[in-house]
Amino acid sequence: MTTKKTVDAPKNGECQKPAAALVLELEFMLFNGRQLMCEAFNSVLKTHQITLDQNAFSRYCLQRATEKCLHGLLPALGKKGLAAEGIADKIKQQFESSLNASTTLPKPELVALLQKAVENNIKIGLLSFLPQENADRLMARLSLSQPASLHIMKKKADDLPTPDTWLSLLKSMAVVPRCAIALVDGATACKSALAVGMRCCVAPDRFTCWQDFNGADLVEENISNLKLDNILALLTPAHFRERAK
Repeated sequence: MTTKKTVDAPKNGECQKPAAALVLELEFMLFNGRQLMCEAFNSVLKTHQITLDQNAFSRYCLQRATEKCLHGLLPALGKKGLAAEGIADKIKQQFESSLNASTTLPKPELVALLQKAVENNIKIGLLSFLPQENADRLMARLSLSQPASLHIMKKKADDLPTPDTWLSLLKSMAVVPRCAIALVDGATACKSALAVGMRCCVAPDRFTCWQDFNGADLVEENISNLKLDNILALLTPAHFRERAK
């Protein structure tokens, strides 16, 4: 007579795999906010007889504090006497108007990637620095089979996101940093994500492709080439061992 070996079922909270998450910025990653910001800078500066090319925008205008960007940009273009604050207000207004336009949609490549992640039980977190109403308007244009978590930060800084804003997003999702991957397109977001212990995947755009992404776990120059399997591999023990070498 053989005895069938039984195994007790794990208790609640025991032997459960930690939740994994993909996190990214709403307006400056999922949506093409940087392109819209460049267009806003160009449009407003043209009224002051200033022509702004891509190189100048990439060098001076990537920080989120528009006034600070102008304090560097205007003297470099020989327009030191202009009032940066008034110009900054107009740029912000145009950016907000463009972002709110119904024709502004999330990047289809990222929507497809996030949907596949949802189907694989990966949590999705979105970080925004917009007013609640504007962020909700953008969220309504994102169609996923399971809703993403939106976390809005009312924070002013020379550049964003900062490490504490990522931590606030992860806390709201009940996800620990070591189980999260930040999907970013710029050096500031990359460094702040790495600073809190997340893995980081970078897909730079034409404005940020020159930046230093030292420390990033994965850099993919073409956003269309992002593969979920490659991204999730960043959370495997093998990748942690490779980083530790």
